[in-house]
Amino acid sequence: MIAIEAGEAPVAATPDLPGPAKLLRLAPWLLPVVTALGGLLAIDVPVVALVKYSGYFGCCVVLPGVLLMRALWRSTGNWPEDVGLGAAVGIAYQLAGWALFTWLGWQQVLVVWPVLVLLGFALVPRLRQYWRLSEPQPLPMAWSWGLAICLTLLALATTQGVMADHAPPPHGIAYYPDGLYHLSMVNELLRSVPPQLPQVAGEPLKYHWFPNADMAGAVDITRVSPIQVMYRLWLIPVMFAGLLAGAALARQVSRVWWTGVLAGLAFVVPQLGYFAPAWPQVDLVGPVGLLTPSQTLATLVIAAAAYFIIAALYRGGGRGVWVLAVAVAVVGGGSKPTVLPILLGGVGLSALFLLLKDRRIPWRSVGIGGLIAAIAVWTMLTVAGSTAGSGIQLFAIAKFQPGYRLATGDGSLAGTGGLILPSLTGDRLAVAGALLTLAAFAIAHAGLLAGLGLSRSKVRHDPVAWWLVGALTASWLGLSVVDHPSASEYYFLRSGLPFAAAALGWLIAAGVRGRSRRTIQWLGLAGLAIGTAIGVWAGLLRASGTGSRLAQVGFLARPVLVVAGLAALVLVGWLLVRRRKGLAGLGTAFAMLAVIGLPIGTVATDAWSVLDARGSGHYGSVSWRVYPDEMAAAQWLTKNSAPDDVVVSNTYCRPPGALLPGCDARLYIVSGIAGRRTLMEGWAYTQQGMAENGVNGVKYFFQPSPWPDRVQLTEQVMTAPTAQLLDRLRSQYGVRWIYADLRDGPVSATLGVLAVLRHQDSRVKIYELTGP
Repeated sequence: MIAIEAGEAPVAATPDLPGPAKLLRLAPWLLPVVTALGGLLAIDVPVVALVKYSGYFGCCVVLPGVLLMRALWRSTGNWPEDVGLGAAVGIAYQLAGWALFTWLGWQQVLVVWPVLVLLGFALVPRLRQYWRLSEPQPLPMAWSWGLAICLTLLALATTQGVMADHAPPPHGIAYYPDGLYHLSMVNELLRSVPPQLPQVAGEPLKYHWFPNADMAGAVDITRVSPIQVMYRLWLIPVMFAGLLAGAALARQVSRVWWTGVLAGLAFVVPQLGYFAPAWPQVDLVGPVGLLTPSQTLATLVIAAAAYFIIAALYRGGGRGVWVLAVAVAVVGGGSKPTVLPILLGGVGLSALFLLLKDRRIPWRSVGIGGLIAAIAVWTMLTVAGSTAGSGIQLFAIAKFQPGYRLATGDGSLAGTGGLILPSLTGDRLAVAGALLTLAAFAIAHAGLLAGLGLSRSKVRHDPVAWWLVGALTASWLGLSVVDHPSASEYYFLRSGLPFAAAALGWLIAAGVRGRSRRTIQWLGLAGLAIGTAIGVWAGLLRASGTGSRLAQVGFLARPVLVVAGLAALVLVGWLLVRRRKGLAGLGTAFAMLAVIGLPIGTVATDAWSVLDARGSGHYGSVSWRVYPDEMAAAQWLTKNSAPDDVVVSNTYCRPPGALLPGCDARLYIVSGIAGRRTLMEGWAYTQQGMAENGVNGVKYFFQPSPWPDRVQLTEQVMTAPTAQLLDRLRSQYGVRWIYADLRDGPVSATLGVLAVLRHQDSRVKIYELTGP
């Protein structure tokens, strides 16, 4: 028998289950797989693409990763957790192969890289043992069904919600710019290592592009189009793996199986609003997203890296697990700039705890902390872009919260200003508005705050508890002090969610240890119900509107005061009944369960409020519409040009029209949909563009191009072309094509004389520059 913690059902190590029993244990996991496949088919994903990608992810990512993990370290004792953690290892291995093969120009045979692992483990006798669980430690069926239901709900919300809203090119009406920007990087990463900036040919790409490189590797092996991979196929398996890795982390730290199910709920609850047809969110929220693949991959690798680091430091892991921890941490650094600081926070605070407790330097923690710091420096210098334009300002995240600006009168631009949120140094109404905004934000993210309670709990003598507290502290510090012009400091909290889920589960497990199953079940239902009810009341009282600043402060105060009042009533009630009902000692667990219930109530209220609203079922922003002739021309260019060709295009901005100061420079028709490098396209997301945030009081979206010479050259080509000008394009920039969109300014008829018109559809013309 394996060791059992209090509150955990006994689970026998049974290596030889009969055939029917094995099939029975597989049954729960078929539900999310069938749901995901059916959901993708329902939104017109081709069957052939589904089969190819499923085979790719299973055989080229998960299986090599699981085998390498078991060989370097060990198995978790069950397949689902092995799959979650193994997927992170497999992605790290696959990215190494992608970089090598792309650098050598061998992308077309990248499939050899994972096959080498499979062959090695099949042919080398001593490696064959890793194909199976040598010491199975199956978890209860309730764990399997609980996580399977979470995965199923996640698949439904994703496929029938956010994916259905965001149809891939050419089937959509409009395209959110972030999606096309990521698509442009996938196309670029099919071409070269190191990559160029696809919107500014010849410039290096500075961005956390590892998720896009992972997609590029999938395209190389499957031959499925980058559009299908980006918009349809990549997200769900990585998201599933992230949930399984988060559940494994929760069980690892608490040693109680059902905490993994609670971690699964943390992934699912924020997405439940997508079951309301007119749900207003543009993308998934919480730890994952379709339009932010960097956060989706970051969630998987930060959970897996934490699992391996904790195993290496505190759970008796050998040298091999250090290799796994470092490899996955590297992927984390290239996926999101928030990952490594959070991991350093966990390692650092747990090391400090050991130093104070044992009065000696914890050299293992120092070693792994040094490795993470070195990885952080390397990734910041090479791949972790998108940080330009950021500053330091305490509580700058408040500027993005509903009602803040109307209540405080703070009109300062995000990413600019002093070291403290301006309203905190303003008049009394401004200070009140700011404090209420921050209080509402804290309530909305109470789960990420409550996990800090481990520092005062029964398990505070365990360094792993301080590891989680350190990671959560780093998450909140990053959120509180970074001032990003597009609120990207929020990714610190999103990346910290696996640790919050693990901490909450551990607090509950520690609180109910030694209690009967009946007591635990009733406590769980009561806590979740109370939290949900408080969330519903707060949601019903949220309001906004016009009026004086005092009225706006009143709108902000209502839900905060209601939550505080109801929480106080619940506390008084608990103190009155706890001794009579034998509930003494269960207060922490009850409070944590109520915290988990809060977002359930909030999401339910928000979904109810839009239940009768009418929605189109598609993302249809007028600002980001791509017209049929623009789409047809982009598709023609993809089919008739070489991947390395460079294009001159006047499609920089929206709304359509001649280039004017203040246009939104986030349009990516040629670099995104057509997948070709451009002389100059939307520059807003470049490091150089973001660095201009705040100049003349203007957000970086609307700043002039940091490459005015390229814009001027493009405008001259479109309006006053000459043979010398076209020769310069060819010789200096390698330009071969001109994509001329009459919606974005006049196009000279002389272009038809100096270049060859190859395609014309309504208001879009494509010319080829011929000659030497």
